[in-house]
Amino acid sequence: MGEGFPSILELLDLERVEQGVFVGRPSEDGRSRVFGGHTVAQALAAACFSVEGLTCHSLHAYFVRPGIPGRPTHYEVMAVRDGNAFATRQVVAVQRDEVVLHLMASFHEPVKSTFEHRAPMPGVPAPESFPPEEERLARLLEAAPPDLRDLIKHKWPFEMIRINDYHPAADPEEQRARPNRTWMRLRGEGLPEDRNFHCCALAYASDAGPLEPCVRAVGASFGDNSLQLASLDHAVWFHRPIRFDQWTLFVAESPSVAAGRAFSRGSVFDRDGTLVASIAQEGILRSRE
Repeated sequence: MGEGFPSILELLDLERVEQGVFVGRPSEDGRSRVFGGHTVAQALAAACFSVEGLTCHSLHAYFVRPGIPGRPTHYEVMAVRDGNAFATRQVVAVQRDEVVLHLMASFHEPVKSTFEHRAPMPGVPAPESFPPEEERLARLLEAAPPDLRDLIKHKWPFEMIRINDYHPAADPEEQRARPNRTWMRLRGEGLPEDRNFHCCALAYASDAGPLEPCVRAVGASFGDNSLQLASLDHAVWFHRPIRFDQWTLFVAESPSVAAGRAFSRGSVFDRDGTLVASIAQEGILRSRE
């Protein structure tokens, strides 16, 4: 998995400390603050442990404070509603009596739909057409700023292929407007088939760079130290069953950057081209001056 980086199974294996309260494994990936997807995924896992027979169909989270790496996080779950077909859970993530995340998740018993519609997947090269991971990593390290290289060397619980790095637009203006396109899949074999497990895993990965197209849209680059960039809130809708241990395409675009805030929205497709999830995130994007 890479030095000091746990598997997704370890990250989602929360300890129940009392009724409705869970504690998650601390983040130790070399960052100055906890990766937002880490906290979102663990909060959703805590919510999932409190329902039976239902699948998460949406989550909405607010990042209240930056999480401190190395500290355990307690997840306090409240049952807001238990209906015939839907259930709602509220989760508050706390580190040393300070709230770091507030999450609402809704669960539903899937039914056969009378109606069916989905947006088509954009045409992209197959994941097998790209170089092996170690070669891709070497290329990324070569192009990355020095202060980001140590972080890049840590492997995520998922593998990723940044398509835009290999198929950049020739026109700079077109490059600024082009959506981010990334293949991702979980590492490991024999992973659970439980649908909520794959929802939690995808929620983790969904915070990997959704604001990058916003940064590029204003002519800046991700990792630019002159920028202040931080996530404010995050939402995921799960439309159809997901197997995140198979290649999955994430497409993110930036409709708006204004008032010191950036907004990104994205679509997630399985290998067959089926839309399985949608993502939205707003964050701070402004000059440090």
